[in-house]
Amino acid sequence: MTILAGILMLGILVFVHEFGHFCIAKLMNVKVLAFSLGFGPRLLAWRWGETEYRLCAIPLGGYVQMLGENADEEEDEKEKEEVLQPGDEERSFATKSPWKRIAIVIAGPAMNLLLPLFLLSLAYWIGVP
Repeated sequence: MTILAGILMLGILVFVHEFGHFCIAKLMNVKVLAFSLGFGPRLLAWRWGETEYRLCAIPLGGYVQMLGENADEEEDEKEKEEVLQPGDEERSFATKSPWKRIAIVIAGPAMNLLLPLFLLSLAYWIGVP
């Protein structure tokens, strides 16, 4: 039971962290291709809007995949055609100003710092019986 509780807590921390990146990327008009909790084979996946949401088999992390995030890597031409739509070039992470990219990168750790403040405030507000 302790292992399951640990995995659940890690999952919450990963979700909050990745949600920070996701929210600020959307706010900065960056196209988010995927929001994934876990790594490895997909257990569950669905598309809502332009983003594919995934729950994967290995619950030890997660990621937010943004358009143009790995600008230095060569991508398969077929994948580029599937992802890029007219007007998407300006929605690439790589084309954003440095301060916007920094904000997106810092948002994940910032959310991890804000989570305990929120939980402590909630505990104080609810109180102890």
